[in-house]
Amino acid sequence: MKRIFENFPAFAALAALVAVFAGCANLPTAQQQLNALCPTVTADLQTISISPLINPAGQAIAKQAHDVNVVICSAGSSIDVSSAKQLANTLLPQLVVILNAIPPTPAFPSQAIALGLGTFGPLVLQLAEQIISTVPASGAVAASAPVAASQ
Repeated sequence: MKRIFENFPAFAALAALVAVFAGCANLPTAQQQLNALCPTVTADLQTISISPLINPAGQAIAKQAHDVNVVICSAGSSIDVSSAKQLANTLLPQLVVILNAIPPTPAFPSQAIALGLGTFGPLVLQLAEQIISTVPASGAVAASAPVAASQ
């Protein structure tokens, strides 16, 4: 019985967290979160693409990620699934590795930017999955499909 209560503070914190979210009736949707984060991510990618702290190969990845991100962010309620997957599965993880290798400075908080980009990728993937799930199984998959307003 003692083993159950050894981690009581952790269980209490988890229970409190669940209680907080259970009381929230209107959590922001993935689309709302994407809309809120897009300007910051776009600015960060632009900064990385021209930063002298990043080697030319890293700058090229950042430029490509920036261009894909601009398309995704400007798509409104529909995004191109293949672009979303490329950004989230390939480009952003590469940039996170590059940024984590650079010591952070007050002028360039590389690890904070890496953390932000690392959390943005799963959000983009969630929207891509929502789009895939709204495409009828019998029909051809379109390049982009709208995200239902209720999602």
